[in-house]
Amino acid sequence: MKLTEVKKILTEISRGMMEIVFPAEPVCPVCREEPALGRGLGRKCLNRIALIVPPICSICGRMLRVHQASVSKCLECSGTEYYFSQARAVALYDGALREYLSEVKYRYRPDLGIALGELMVEWLKANPKYGKFDLIIPVPIHPQKMAIRGYNQAELLAIPLQKHLGIPIKNDIIIRCRFTETQNALDRESRFSNVNKAFQAVQAGALAGKRVLLIDDIMTTGATASEVSRTLLRAGALDVKLLTLAAGVIDKQWLHPEVKGKF
Repeated sequence: MKLTEVKKILTEISRGMMEIVFPAEPVCPVCREEPALGRGLGRKCLNRIALIVPPICSICGRMLRVHQASVSKCLECSGTEYYFSQARAVALYDGALREYLSEVKYRYRPDLGIALGELMVEWLKANPKYGKFDLIIPVPIHPQKMAIRGYNQAELLAIPLQKHLGIPIKNDIIIRCRFTETQNALDRESRFSNVNKAFQAVQAGALAGKRVLLIDDIMTTGATASEVSRTLLRAGALDVKLLTLAAGVIDKQWLHPEVKGKF
């Protein structure tokens, strides 16, 4: 072997060792420019997200406005019963976060999905009283969608949560047994009927007496999460709480009583 070839090999080994000992600082998976905070987004891209802040609905976790702060439930939850005991979301499904989730769901960005899951970890750190859990279960998607997308985005979000909580992610307990119409184009009532009996527990024994943290990317009406929760409870789960990255915006709830009649 020539001396130049030996030097080249030694240089490559040295570079590899340096990367192991001094790994490169991770960059933001959105802009690819600024340093990532922890394993998540960069500061500028994170600041583009509208985080949910109190006052919030005691059931679904959506933001209430100041004039609604005297009530504990939002208008949606006042007329709806869910099978999950509580739901919380990190941010509003609007603006930048809508863009980020679109990248994850339709442009094969598993790296971005895992980075966004770090936001959910930070939410749990800030809200330790939300509960203790035995299992993490991502809302399942139908096998046809899995084949097209290449992954379940809810599972990606759950990966950082599993590392933080130290409890297992179980994606083999419940399946989506019926292909359903996309919820986006449906009204509220149709969303609930669309997912009726769309899920099936296939390992009920693993659920007996367990407290489940259900994970999804977005909650709009809560229809899908409620139906999954119903299936889990019927299979033996003790309690199901929902945590989503985003919650759909329902602007009409924020109309002030004095101006509501003008619209």
